[in-house]
Amino acid sequence: MKQIIASLALLFGVGFAAAGSDLQEAVDLWLSGDDAESLPILSKLAKSGDTDARLLLAQIEVTDKGPSPYRLSLSKQQARDLFRQVDETSPFATSWLTVEAQSGDPLAAALLRARSADPDPEVIVQLAALGEHQATDHPSRIVSLYGTPEDRQMLANSPHLLSELAPYVAYLSDMPEPRGDGLAALRHIIGRTVGIDADDAETLGMAGLLALGFGFGDASPANRWYKPVQEWVMTAPETRPIANLCNAQCGSQAPACGMAMMALAGGYFEVIRIDSPLEKLIPQEVFLDSKRAQLMTLRRAALARSETNNPPGLNEIAAYSQCAADLVQQERQTYRKLK
Repeated sequence: MKQIIASLALLFGVGFAAAGSDLQEAVDLWLSGDDAESLPILSKLAKSGDTDARLLLAQIEVTDKGPSPYRLSLSKQQARDLFRQVDETSPFATSWLTVEAQSGDPLAAALLRARSADPDPEVIVQLAALGEHQATDHPSRIVSLYGTPEDRQMLANSPHLLSELAPYVAYLSDMPEPRGDGLAALRHIIGRTVGIDADDAETLGMAGLLALGFGFGDASPANRWYKPVQEWVMTAPETRPIANLCNAQCGSQAPACGMAMMALAGGYFEVIRIDSPLEKLIPQEVFLDSKRAQLMTLRRAALARSETNNPPGLNEIAAYSQCAADLVQQERQTYRKLK
């Protein structure tokens, strides 16, 4: 049924906004990668009272994994005016999620609860029932981190747990082991547990890469786990934006590009988070195949570790993939124009 819905969305317009509407135009523009045109339309609709526009805009504000040069060029006041309800009598601006939740919208209330740092197993069930499966990512991680052992066990057995988060729950449920998060990810990718443990140097090396990403672990093609992980990156549904980007830009070098992009994203547990901001309007299957998803992937790579003012050098990236290094260099140029 999910595939049928996604196919209909592709045939008759993305998501469930009315065809030809201003909201549909904004969604299409955003998926094409155009923030300068799409976000002002969404903002105008939100201020006019459009609930769907409000929810989408609020989600984009906090879930965009690759802020565009346009977004980064905005002043703090401009960003507040674009994304939130502004009260001229107050220095604060209210998220549209809060506005809609206070008005009684159940989806807005659930999405707002999902941002909490407190374990909330119930909101996972609620979001899944509302069709917002990708929005369960954060509360699932919080339950895994801070919930009781009973909470973790219930989550591990829940039909609402995203399959790609299964290794995260397993890692936090089992006895501690060296680089256990990466080992759990590798076991999930390979599909077995036997022979994947910290006693083996190659296995521990790949676990380090999957756990922490670029600059950590063992990224050598000689590592016996390299090919299986590379194949996963290029074929798994959750990493489709990477595969689409690298296949479109790198030809025969696409697999090496895929490994580089996975590493630059921060490893397994970060690369799986390139998701639809609001499945009510943009089904996950549609989002994963969009230009926006590819741009998020590329921008994530280009801006990797920029918060430390020590981004990976192009020569370091080229050691993974020359094509990936070229793509990152080109994308970084678009941000340098802001300075």
